[in-house]
Amino acid sequence: MDYSIEYNSLYEYEEEVVVNENILRVVPYDGDNQKVKQSLVFTEPKGYMTSFTDMFGNKVYRSKILEPHRSLIIGSRSEVSVVPKEFHDFDFPHKYGFDEFLLPSHLIDPSFFKGISQELVRGLKTYREVLEGVVKFVRERINYKPGITTVETKANEAFSLGVGVCQDFTHVTIGILRSLGIPSRYVMGVVNDEPRTTHAWVEVKMPDNTFAEIDPTRGILFNLAYIKFAVGRDFKDVSPVKGWFISKGRGRLRELSIKVKKIAD
Repeated sequence: MDYSIEYNSLYEYEEEVVVNENILRVVPYDGDNQKVKQSLVFTEPKGYMTSFTDMFGNKVYRSKILEPHRSLIIGSRSEVSVVPKEFHDFDFPHKYGFDEFLLPSHLIDPSFFKGISQELVRGLKTYREVLEGVVKFVRERINYKPGITTVETKANEAFSLGVGVCQDFTHVTIGILRSLGIPSRYVMGVVNDEPRTTHAWVEVKMPDNTFAEIDPTRGILFNLAYIKFAVGRDFKDVSPVKGWFISKGRGRLRELSIKVKKIAD
């Protein structure tokens, strides 16, 4: 399936900004089950722009604007081909050896979930059973409620609060899976059915080294065919916009608009 994606964000500032520098991950991931056909990233005002590929294979842009401004538009236009992943089940458990997606990260400490996870998988013999059980548990334990957690909220904190958004559902799910010895990575991107903002979900490394997709927030498992922008250990690795500016006043995100259109099967 081929999609076109339009990403637009508008930032406004109380006072004039004289320097504005940002790290951007606002175009689709090029690899795995996705092939980027074309992409363009822009800012208004215009500035200096460079790009590189980070350690996880994400396309990253760095922008620096020196023209004084009171508002900033960050946008992208992309076309990408997405091949839905076919899920293949395996016996559980499996020994992976070293994998960076098993390790603790800034926002996820797998050891916190060790006791919980062991009880969850008691008697389960396949990956399908484990993944279905974990997603069901997380959705029963956490209620979707914006405005309580932040991008700095850790997985254990969200779990203790019992509320959160897609980022928190994803962090908790990854924490449980890593505590079970299953490498799992954080995915930031957009859904393919009228997205209002970016979304987060999980990719689980299977014994054959492919990745299976699960969305604990929506309760959807496998063959998601969402459009991923970036992957990493947790949200810290995949933030779509991260940066700093010099001004006498504060800034805020005024508006975010994402449009996804299917252009070919």
